[in-house]
Amino acid sequence: MAVTMIMDRHCWIILALCCVFQQCVGFSCLAAKQIGGSTRWHLSRKRSFLLAKSNSNLISNDEEDPRNTKDAATTLNLYGEATIHSEAVPPPHDKIHEFFALPESASLLLRGSNNNEIVEITNVDEELREAYQEQCKKVNASAPTPNDLFYGVRTSGVRFPGLQIMSLATIGTKIIREGHAGFPAYEFVLIRDETYATGNKVFVWFFNKVTGKDKDSKREDQTTLSLNRIRVLPMEDGSIAFECNANLSVSIKIPPVLMKIISSKEKAEKTGGESLCATLKGDIPSALSGFRQEYMKWRKGNEEEA
Repeated sequence: MAVTMIMDRHCWIILALCCVFQQCVGFSCLAAKQIGGSTRWHLSRKRSFLLAKSNSNLISNDEEDPRNTKDAATTLNLYGEATIHSEAVPPPHDKIHEFFALPESASLLLRGSNNNEIVEITNVDEELREAYQEQCKKVNASAPTPNDLFYGVRTSGVRFPGLQIMSLATIGTKIIREGHAGFPAYEFVLIRDETYATGNKVFVWFFNKVTGKDKDSKREDQTTLSLNRIRVLPMEDGSIAFECNANLSVSIKIPPVLMKIISSKEKAEKTGGESLCATLKGDIPSALSGFRQEYMKWRKGNEEEA
């Protein structure tokens, strides 16, 4: 859910671009000069909320190598995290695990508020399983099981003036049991993602430079990591709520020519982390609300049958 929502409103790469654009008013002028126009970027900063927080240090910086030259790329490490609750619902149905097990329940969360295109991947090869296992270890998710499902999620895209970013993510999904009550919970793990840009040639060039898509060689490592847990939260009065804890880490190498327009690496990372938190704030509440509503319908139907 949040994995894909973190892709809709925010192709994480776009958020990285946000932090760069926010740092450099000169870029819009530079771009305008190159295209002979006068376009200006207007990017607002949003504050994180609830338990949202940013921390640019949770991804370790590249170790400094004395052999590195002044032409080496600089890595921006961005991190955002948020914990968000739905409104409460009556005490849990004793078969709530059956609701979590429904394929449409997971799809509802993955679809998010922007109605992403969801396709279950049924032909799972060994390469995908190995990649999934590796990402689970990196984000401290539960170990993969044979019952885990895989989805391809295509987002509706993110638009900036003169630029549109589309994204396709592969996500592993598992159901686990938590606490003494054994309530079910989802874990959504981003396995890999692909992004591409269309629009103004200068902005597309900038995007390709930042993401490394201007190179022929294939990236060896997945530089975007995300784990999202959706669990049942027991309340003091016996009711329950649904809680989502989502985190997103992005590591981006910035070429020296582009670093010249960034005033401060630390400030860019801080701004990028805040942007990630803001995107988590944008869509997760509505997705949780939709999930809650479907649960209430399912609960009512099961009570009527009893």
